[in-house]
Amino acid sequence: MAVVIVNWNGLEDLPDCFRSLGDDRFLDLRIIMVDNGSHDESVPWTRAHHPEIEIIETGENLRWAGGNNVALKMLRDEKYQGHILLLNNDTIVPEGSLRRMADALEDTPDAWAVTPRIYYAHNPALIWYDGGLVGRYTGWIRHAGLRKMAGKLDYNRRFIDYGTGCAMMIRHEVLLTVGLLDDGYYFYGEDADFSLRLTKAGGRILHVPRAVVLHKVSASVGSNSPRKAWLRSRSHVRLLGKHWPRSAWPVLFITQLGFLGGHSAWHLWHGRLESALAIWLGALDELRGVDY
Repeated sequence: MAVVIVNWNGLEDLPDCFRSLGDDRFLDLRIIMVDNGSHDESVPWTRAHHPEIEIIETGENLRWAGGNNVALKMLRDEKYQGHILLLNNDTIVPEGSLRRMADALEDTPDAWAVTPRIYYAHNPALIWYDGGLVGRYTGWIRHAGLRKMAGKLDYNRRFIDYGTGCAMMIRHEVLLTVGLLDDGYYFYGEDADFSLRLTKAGGRILHVPRAVVLHKVSASVGSNSPRKAWLRSRSHVRLLGKHWPRSAWPVLFITQLGFLGGHSAWHLWHGRLESALAIWLGALDELRGVDY
C-alpha cells in the first residue's frame, strides 16, 4: 500500500501522523510525502526522523489536488500495483484501520474506493465524516453523521455517494480508468468531483465505519474563517457547473438559495458576519470567473 500525504508548513501535525502510520505495523507500507514548498522545517525534520519516507519537493504550493497528482502520476508511471491511500497530514490513523480498509477493497469487487469513519481529533466521541451524501436533484452535498455521537451510529459497511479526500483509499486501476484529481479546484471540492467521476465510470465507494481516522479539522485554513467560506462556496458552484446538466439549473437555482442561505445563516447565528457574506461572494465570484 502507498500512502500519499500532501504537506504545506505542516510540521506541527506530521509527528502524530507519521507515528500513527508506523504504529499500525502494516506490512509493505510505502509513505510518500509531497511537500508543497513549505517554509517551515517539515522536509529536514522528516529526513532526520523518518528516513524511510519518500519526499517529493514541488518547490511551490500546488495545493491539495496538484500535490497529490504529482505522487499519483509517479505511481501510475511506475505501474504501481498496490492500493493507494490519500491522507491529510493533520490526521491520526489508529492501529488496524489501514488493514480494515484494504480488506474491504479486496473483499468487495464493486468497490473502487473505500473511506473510514472520521472523528474529530479533539473530541473522538463526535463524528466528522460518516460517508458522503450527494443530492442528485438538489445539489446539496454533505457529510453523513456530522457532529453526531459515534455510539449512536451503525457500524455496517455501506456504499456512499462520495469519499472525502481527508482519507480515501483507491485501487491502483482507478488512476487509469478515472484519471487524476482535477486541480482546477483551488481548494475543496476535488474529492467530490473525483468521486462523481468514479461513479460515472462504473465504480462504487464503500464506507467502512470500523476503520477509524482522527482529524484535526481545518488546521490549514482555519475552521470558520471567511476565506474558508469563500473557497467552499466557489468550489461548490464549480462542482455543480461541471456535473449537473443545464436542464437541472432551474431547480438547482432554487435549492442552492436554500443551501447557501442555510450556511450563511449558520455563520450569522454564531456572529461571523464576514464568513456569512463570503458564502455569497464566493458563489458570485465563481459565476463571474473572478481570479483567485
